[in-house]
Amino acid sequence: MEHDSGSKGTFVGRQPIYNRALDVYAYELLYRHSSDNRAAFADGDLATSQLIINTFMEIGLENIVGSKPAFINITGDFFTGHYPLPMSHEQVVFELLETIVPDAGVIAGVRKLVDQGYRIALDDYLLQHDTLPLLELASFVKLDVLAMEHDELARTVERLRRHDLQLVAEKVETPAHYAMCRDMGFDLFQGYFFSYPDIIQTRTATANRSVVLSLIAQLQNPEIELRQVEQLIAQDAILSFRLLRYINCATFGLRREVDSIRQALMLLGLGTVRNWATLLLLSQIDHHKPREMMTIALIRARMCELLSVTNPAIDSDQAFTTGLFSLLDAMLDQTMVSLLDQMPLSLPIKLALLNREGALGLLLADVIRYERGDWDGLVLRDKVAIDYNSAYLAAVSWADNSSKALRAA
Repeated sequence: MEHDSGSKGTFVGRQPIYNRALDVYAYELLYRHSSDNRAAFADGDLATSQLIINTFMEIGLENIVGSKPAFINITGDFFTGHYPLPMSHEQVVFELLETIVPDAGVIAGVRKLVDQGYRIALDDYLLQHDTLPLLELASFVKLDVLAMEHDELARTVERLRRHDLQLVAEKVETPAHYAMCRDMGFDLFQGYFFSYPDIIQTRTATANRSVVLSLIAQLQNPEIELRQVEQLIAQDAILSFRLLRYINCATFGLRREVDSIRQALMLLGLGTVRNWATLLLLSQIDHHKPREMMTIALIRARMCELLSVTNPAIDSDQAFTTGLFSLLDAMLDQTMVSLLDQMPLSLPIKLALLNREGALGLLLADVIRYERGDWDGLVLRDKVAIDYNSAYLAAVSWADNSSKALRAA
């Protein structure tokens, strides 16, 4: 959240850590504070302090991670007790970076934190003589799966399995990486493997998927009229029921109950109703993908919508749709090209989704950069100062609430 005036900005993001059931187990918190939107900061202690202040005092941990554990990188001086850690131990996991030399002071500091009830994760861990004492204190070990050859990674996992801890596969970038790490016996998984379709495993779409995709395509037709949307939704009794139940939840904040699709269209508008009908259709597709994928699509959609006001050439409904469909290929395990061939979307949305072209494409690219902590590329757009962090945090809160409502609908 940006509290400073001028060019300074504070960025706080989160990256999910999944369990073997592909449910979110925890989030790692990401942080940056700089005056020039570049990655480097000279003082790691200052960065850690700022993250703690922002997370626990300004924003509130529950507003970022809900009830999930939060993995937080801290520097050696925090482990050795030079700086206080003003937080309860129930929801926090401290990450000990591989750059911290595990000398006697650090090991003693880790042991003291563990005795106080904190859990410790060893980040980018390498099996070495001087790091072995930390294994008896750690609850988690994170291994960079891109930094090791397959055989070396398998041997490391086998040796670490002798200790009472959970293994986290880090930088899992593709479905194939995930399958490999799952077979090796990792407990938890972190990375962007959910963002890519598993094309190799793609099979002919089931009847359910085909019907859903057809309905989505019809709803997203730019030429569709209000009466046609009403008729389309009304044809599916379950969709009508779920949509009305969803619209009447607290997410929309309506002052009176909506009891018909026509009333919903009148109150919320054509764009809003068809977007939410599309969401409900997507959420009913049965696939073995993280449920968090829908939340991430919602965060992208809402953040695109919120940031669209910085460019008068961008339509906010189109921005929402662009963010929402940016994971459609991964959701359905089809190429984006083949999906868009079936979808009568406007040309700006198609160009944005395929090649990140045009104003919508640049907006989506910025939103994805923020999501992944790749904040170097974020720039001022049309000389308008953009509070990316406020938009992100608002989108996270809204998407988390919306995801719960979608599951309940």
